[in-house]
Amino acid sequence: MALPGIKNNILDGAMGVQGAQADGRFAAIGVAEKFGQGILTLNDPELVEPAIGDGPLRDLLVSSLSISRTPISVIALQGTLPGTLSAVTPGSDNQGDGVVTVSGSPRNEYDIDIEIISTGALNEGTFRVTIDGLPGKQITIPDGNGQYAIPGTGITITFNSGDGTFNEGDTFSFSATAPSATNGEVLEAIDTILRAKLSIEWIAIAGISSAPLWAALATKAIGAAEIYQYLFFVAQARYVAANETLDQWANALAGDERGTVGSQRLQVCAGWIEEADANGQVDVRGLIGAYCGTLAARKVMDGPDAVKFGGITAATALKPDGINDGHIENLKNAGYVTARKYVGLKGIYITSGQMMSEEGSDFDLVERRRVMDKACRNLYVAQLPALNDTVTIGKDGSPEGIEMFVAKSQQPLETMKTNREISDGYVIVPPGQNILADKKLRTKVRIVPLGKMSYIENEIAYKNPALGGEE
Repeated sequence: MALPGIKNNILDGAMGVQGAQADGRFAAIGVAEKFGQGILTLNDPELVEPAIGDGPLRDLLVSSLSISRTPISVIALQGTLPGTLSAVTPGSDNQGDGVVTVSGSPRNEYDIDIEIISTGALNEGTFRVTIDGLPGKQITIPDGNGQYAIPGTGITITFNSGDGTFNEGDTFSFSATAPSATNGEVLEAIDTILRAKLSIEWIAIAGISSAPLWAALATKAIGAAEIYQYLFFVAQARYVAANETLDQWANALAGDERGTVGSQRLQVCAGWIEEADANGQVDVRGLIGAYCGTLAARKVMDGPDAVKFGGITAATALKPDGINDGHIENLKNAGYVTARKYVGLKGIYITSGQMMSEEGSDFDLVERRRVMDKACRNLYVAQLPALNDTVTIGKDGSPEGIEMFVAKSQQPLETMKTNREISDGYVIVPPGQNILADKKLRTKVRIVPLGKMSYIENEIAYKNPALGGEE
């Protein structure tokens, strides 16, 4: 036997300190030039292109990381559906005889302009390529076959001067669409993310998608929650087509193209913005990148539409041109995430964090989803030490002496309340349970969320103090 003395048994977990949190962390999947590298982690916009090259995934990541440098788990896909190239349109004031054609497999969506800087034929004249508003350096028109491969794009320009020349000031323009992945490729990548058991809040799908994939994402989210991975998906709807009006576009998205999916764990961005990239590109992009960056920068209880935080810093214009509040409201009411302007404020703002949820759902807004998912994750971790533990049974068959279990279960909710993420939260163990027979302890967890002032209504009038009357 040891000599008499004092022994301190140090208990752990009494302070209720939370472990690693998923707040603001997410995964992104999409097509990129450098694919097949497994799961990468990126947290700086300058690291994106060296890591994955160009493509829709690059745009999403740069847009997001320009707002918040939260680490993003990334899977780059090859994309088996190739992009396309438009015909080359010569400038209406061109004076030269030269012709330009293009070929290749574009790695992203581009608007490309070619300007002749100095007059000449092959190996004589010079030109400059401008991609999405970002001008390149002056280059001599190549000799021989007249071909010039635009670095990093997968596109080759062919100059043919014939018996004439390209004249100074001549211009040529064309556009490219991005390659895309099949739904099967995307869903396989999602399975890779889920198997990795990452600490993330949502998974973003770069590039344009439609209702069949959205429905599959909703199903994936249900399956993930069943294995204690509480997350949601964010996708991007298409842009207005060249042959349709804004009314036709908005009505199509809100109607047939919306599909019948109703999910508490799915968001689809229908908004588009012109965005000034971190590397100088000015491009029209889907809202998804800026939206994910905005979410990552906000606490779980703060909506992406909270005006107090300001607008989308990189957004230079709301797109498509001519979109109005009627179109935006139509899309919002259909469950899409959109962008808007406010009278009296500069900048472009998120309209609201709409979920594609069923009518009347408690989870119609992303902040309600994020708060509940955080509570579920933290409650799961807090209760794990009690799994397969023994408990005393009372005369009515109910468990007794589990006050410590209840206290540990409630601690994450108390922490969220202290952090003003919820208004209140509590855990109770209902009486009358038969834990001996079913080996199951049932609790009731109730959370009172924060209120949201989406609408402010003021009564305003003149008042004559001499007449008295009500205030």
